[in-house]
Amino acid sequence: MTMARCLILTAALLGACSPALNWRAVALDDAPLELMLPCKPDRAVRKLPWGTQQLSVSMVGCEADGATYAVAHVAVGQPQDAAAIMTDWQKALHQQLQMPDAWQPLPGQAFVWPGTLELPQARQLQWQGKNGQGQAMYADARWFARTEGPQLRVYQAMVLSPGKPVAAAALQGFVQGLELR
Repeated sequence: MTMARCLILTAALLGACSPALNWRAVALDDAPLELMLPCKPDRAVRKLPWGTQQLSVSMVGCEADGATYAVAHVAVGQPQDAAAIMTDWQKALHQQLQMPDAWQPLPGQAFVWPGTLELPQARQLQWQGKNGQGQAMYADARWFARTEGPQLRVYQAMVLSPGKPVAAAALQGFVQGLELR
């Protein structure tokens, strides 16, 4: 574990101390990313229809203190595919949160880390919406892409929480714990 990850883990533990948050480093099996999760992760791979093709989407995540912390990723062939997938993920989250307005490319801050592609769809967004039961939901999501040999990998890192946003220290521990290898 790098010194930076040790510091992030320490900050997450001190700033978000709660019996419900038990931070740990998690390495993805099928992508060069490590992350910090506040709970034991579940993993899944699903073949999902995406436009005219089927894509294998890998996910890792867990639920702690009522919030869901998750990272999903998919390998694609072309840069325009990465942009389209990030846009589709943003649309899907907009629909999942039952946002009443029509979807359009959303404002937000660019989310470009060293080694990731500078695409307009690489964003960091915070939304408030509702779940299927009409309960208020808060989402904090980031999308980014990286070249890996002849292909690209697109990532979505997200925290969903009902009722109120997660504590700033918990969100910071999750986001700063994202480390590309």
